[in-house]
Amino acid sequence: MGHSIARVLTLFTLAALARSARGCPRPCACPLPGEVHCTFRSLLAVPAGVSRKVERMNLGFNTINRITESSFAGMRKLELLMMHGNNIHNIPDGAFRDLISLQMMKMSYNKLKIISRQTFQGLWNLARLHLDHNHLEFIHPDAFQGLTSLRLLQLEGNRLQQLHPATFATFSVLGYFPMSTLKHLYLSENGLTALSPTMFTTMPQLETLFLHENPWTCDCRMKWFKDWSSNSP
Repeated sequence: MGHSIARVLTLFTLAALARSARGCPRPCACPLPGEVHCTFRSLLAVPAGVSRKVERMNLGFNTINRITESSFAGMRKLELLMMHGNNIHNIPDGAFRDLISLQMMKMSYNKLKIISRQTFQGLWNLARLHLDHNHLEFIHPDAFQGLTSLRLLQLEGNRLQQLHPATFATFSVLGYFPMSTLKHLYLSENGLTALSPTMFTTMPQLETLFLHENPWTCDCRMKWFKDWSSNSP
């Protein structure tokens, strides 16, 4: 009996060491190298011990309520980050600065209120950003500057009431003229009453735009939009 118990304990120890060696946190599953799946684990924070070689990480549908400056430190190979369905209220400046390979981030269904100038610092390769169904009230005019790979931005289901004309600019021509690389923009289900006529002149690549379920004011401030939409393909 004693030998059997010792053998079982040894096997458990070896399994734990193997899991640790490949950078797979205990509450998560890692079916393939470079993948970490932690959905529905009742996590309160980003798990520690994730390999810096991780490429895809799914932390959706937990109760994570905070992100720290070190939560994703060193994860330079991460390409996909899913954090939808959590309880995140705030993202500290520079929290994603090491995620230089990230191509898609899903932060839908959290409780974010503000996007600062440095929230997405370092995400040069980000192509798809999902921020829908948060509590967003303010987005800094330079929040997306430097995100020159950004093509899709989802902001529907927030509390936005106004937007700076250059909000969606991802780079500047000659350091002065704001321009955007966006192709798909979702602004439905907010509190927008008007938009600046110069906003869409900065988005020459825009293909799809969703604006329904906003309390638009039908006055002279939005007359330009009728003309713009009529002339847009």
